[in-house]
Amino acid sequence: MKFALDETLDELWQLSTHLVWQMRLDQQRAFAGLGVSPMQAFALMCVSEGIDQPSGLAFVMDASPPGVSQLLAGLEERGLVRRELDANNKRKVRILLTEEGKHFLVQMRKNWREVSRERYARLSPEEITMLTQSYRKLTEPTPLEKDPQPSEQAVNHE
Repeated sequence: MKFALDETLDELWQLSTHLVWQMRLDQQRAFAGLGVSPMQAFALMCVSEGIDQPSGLAFVMDASPPGVSQLLAGLEERGLVRRELDANNKRKVRILLTEEGKHFLVQMRKNWREVSRERYARLSPEEITMLTQSYRKLTEPTPLEKDPQPSEQAVNHE
């Protein structure tokens, strides 16, 4: 038996899949003139938000450490990030935005706003507020993400 929620979830899956793809194309358009891929742009944003170790970046990006290392090498070559040994633990490498990287991030945001303005202009200010609130809820960690250990209750229901 199919429930109304299942039908809604099926529609949300279809809509969100199409939206994610369209937004990826928007990102490519926004960042193409800057010479960065959406993955490089995401890495820069993550570093600007405090993810300062390659392993953390690999985790967040769901990428292999060698892939992240190659991505960082490209950003480093362009002078947007630098890698340095952690002062407290010489075995760890920290990733830092350079001044040029900070300026580049400002330009990325400007380009993204210009491109995304076209898509979001379809929504009223109230819809944008509701969408923003919904995105915040959907990106909050779930209880399982906060506590990786399965609870007794979850185990008993399996």
